[in-house]
Amino acid sequence: MIVRGRLGIIMTGEERRKAIIEIISKSTKPVSGTALAKQFQVSRQVIVQDIALLRAVNKNILSTNK
Repeated sequence: MIVRGRLGIIMTGEERRKAIIEIISKSTKPVSGTALAKQFQVSRQVIVQDIALLRAVNKNILSTNK
């Protein structure tokens, strides 16, 4: 699946997930799903699914409720 990311760049889901890992790894504060969704111009549910896929391949991602 190909979606438009920040600046209108077309990226695949795999590329988006790599970018998500990079963003949250570099952040000193929690990054919300809503913020990631806006940045990648996708729904928050797409981000939730991306996080689930990343966890499935043993990426250590901590999430909390609002």
